[in-house]
Amino acid sequence: METKSIWKVNTQEKVLPKLNQDISCDILIVGGGIAGLSCAYYLKDTNRKIVLIDKNTCGSGATGYNTGKLTWMQDLIYHKIEKNYDTKTALLYLESQKEAIKLINDIVKDNHIDCNLTKTKAYVFTDQEKNYEKFNKEIKFYQENNIKYKINNQLPITYPSKLVIETDDNSFVFNPYKYLIELKEKVKNNIKIYEKTRCVSIDTKDGYYLARTLDNYVIKSKIIIVTTHYPIFIVPYFIPFKTEVKKFFLVAGEVKSKKDVQILSNGNPSISMRYYSDKENNYFIYGRNSHSTTKKLDIRDDYRTITEEYKTFFKKEANFFFHTHDLMTYDDMPLIGEVKPNLYIATGFNKWGNTNGTISGKIISDLIIKKENKYCEIFSPKRGLSLDKIKNIPLFNFNIGIRYIRNKLNSKMKYYDNKVIIKNIKGQRCGIYIDEKNKSHIVSNICPHMKCNLVFNYIDKTWDCPCHSSRFDIDGNVIYGPSVYDIKIQD
Repeated sequence: METKSIWKVNTQEKVLPKLNQDISCDILIVGGGIAGLSCAYYLKDTNRKIVLIDKNTCGSGATGYNTGKLTWMQDLIYHKIEKNYDTKTALLYLESQKEAIKLINDIVKDNHIDCNLTKTKAYVFTDQEKNYEKFNKEIKFYQENNIKYKINNQLPITYPSKLVIETDDNSFVFNPYKYLIELKEKVKNNIKIYEKTRCVSIDTKDGYYLARTLDNYVIKSKIIIVTTHYPIFIVPYFIPFKTEVKKFFLVAGEVKSKKDVQILSNGNPSISMRYYSDKENNYFIYGRNSHSTTKKLDIRDDYRTITEEYKTFFKKEANFFFHTHDLMTYDDMPLIGEVKPNLYIATGFNKWGNTNGTISGKIISDLIIKKENKYCEIFSPKRGLSLDKIKNIPLFNFNIGIRYIRNKLNSKMKYYDNKVIIKNIKGQRCGIYIDEKNKSHIVSNICPHMKCNLVFNYIDKTWDCPCHSSRFDIDGNVIYGPSVYDIKIQD
């Protein structure tokens, strides 16, 4: 089985140069995922000097590893938003998701983007009667607000189900990686894009922001938009205390034919299913939302679970295994907007990065050009909460804090074999991986972001942070944030 994203199979990209000098611009976008490139798309004709940088290549982060779904039927989310806020907010969120789907369709059509965009029916289901109460609350919201749906007792594929909500209204699937690399090609003539360019700090001076890269170059800008999956700063607005990171695993296997459906279960674990066709083959994609990154640290357990489930339910072996992390917010709503004057963020997409990343591009571009946008208030990082929800924030952070303390107390994972060693070297906690050629790769075992202990990932051969999902290769190079620094040992 290949441990790579299905979206990158038979897909080529052109890598753009890295930054090699100090520069100035009007708007700097940090991050080349769907949020960053959407911002670039909607700002490219504003006669401003715009720069976008990405620490790797555009689309190589979270967007290139998600399920590729575009739907407003996102589990049983609307009655929860209604409870946290009110009916108006829940309906605005629904409308924002439908608008995002339309925006993607328009971009694909207007720019002739080949990304396997396909209309589908969407399903949310459960096979457990204990979940019926939540389904009934969601159905009541649909009924009271004239939302089109159907009720079934089985899915259009062979999989255990008892209660199913179905809609054929405005749901699609696509290849998110192909979409992004073609979108990059469309915007690069209007804005300057630098890849392999890592921003490590943002400071202010004389009314400007100064973004410094790992190579010690400075980008001077009036406006900065941070669209990294996890913001590169801890403050302002204390993002680590408003979010948590959860693992999501996917496998894909070849099938003879496909159906135009996308399916999601309610419950724990959350199951995601859909089909995909490239130029040569049809695939069935099975996803499994496992747990917080701070739990069940040996990724081999998740690998075994999802591959065994795939074989059990679908009588086939999977050909691909890949995984990503979802940044979940404390109130089930993304954080999109201004956090300080001329400093914007887009993050916390709660498993729905394709739609929320797209709508964030429209929201932030409208804020910058002083155009009214009806979604600004509900997504604002400065938004308030109902009293009931505010009471839950201390518990939310208490649980995160307990996990952090447990992580710091663990000196070595029980599942490590003799190929992985945790050892103090000259007063520094180090991680050592011994490869198949018996070569030792020695790195710091402390994540530079918030000083969590790193754990070894045997599937991908990486050091992973269980607290906020930074990842590093065996030689200490950061491959996934929020950390902006490597963990190499200095000679």
